[in-house]
Amino acid sequence: MEKELYEKMLKSEPEDYGMVEAFWDNRAQEFNQNQQKEKTGFISGILTLLKEKGIFPGSEILDVGGGSGRYAIPFAENTRHVTVTDISSNMLALTEKNAFEAGLHNLECRKLEWSGADIQALGWEKKFDLVFASMCPAIRNKRGFENMSLASGKYCLLNQFIKDTDSASQYLDQVLSVKRNSGPHNDRQSVQAIFNLLWLDGYNPEITYLHLNEDLELDYADAVKKYGLQYREQLENIGKTVEEFLKPLESETKLKIKRQKTTALILWKVQA
Repeated sequence: MEKELYEKMLKSEPEDYGMVEAFWDNRAQEFNQNQQKEKTGFISGILTLLKEKGIFPGSEILDVGGGSGRYAIPFAENTRHVTVTDISSNMLALTEKNAFEAGLHNLECRKLEWSGADIQALGWEKKFDLVFASMCPAIRNKRGFENMSLASGKYCLLNQFIKDTDSASQYLDQVLSVKRNSGPHNDRQSVQAIFNLLWLDGYNPEITYLHLNEDLELDYADAVKKYGLQYREQLENIGKTVEEFLKPLESETKLKIKRQKTTALILWKVQA
């Protein structure tokens, strides 16, 4: 009964994978550009954790839902071979481009819908020293999550943001009476569910938290675009624009914000 509760906390409904693929294909270029700009220090924290566990060097790593290679590229710089899967062909093309530009030749891509993948048919059962997934929707269902353990011969590592907020968002939440719900960057529920499911299955999961607190300056025009999209529905409902709320916060065409991010790393050993 307890296990069923945690399974229900994970997303279990089948998706229209054609729509999911088209969504990420269309977003691939923008996503890749944003990933290049993102400098949180979380990648170095993950690499440090894996080095402490002896996973580097010489390992075979699988990056599930690897996007444009944000983690796969630094993995490939530190280990023998990396395989990247993603539902989006455009994302994988960018991974290959980024790997080529980094002078890496130990990375390969595989187009795959992970939660429906047959690990045995792929010949991937217990193949990889590490199966890694970061912010991957295909993991937030029972089969996608279990496929990680099936493909791993040693370790699995899941990276999931549980807090991503900033002072401007907190201000807009307040003035627009927005109750912040769980989202892909504020997903404590899936972390709770996966940790407990692993525990009930007899694993000894370890959880590590990485934190980021930083002061940022956004160009005011960029801030209007960012928060206008984020709060579009609420603003349309009251017939106002985001500029009406952000203008008092502007300083010399800049918007100064304080940002807070926390990611949870769940590591479990599959090997007996």
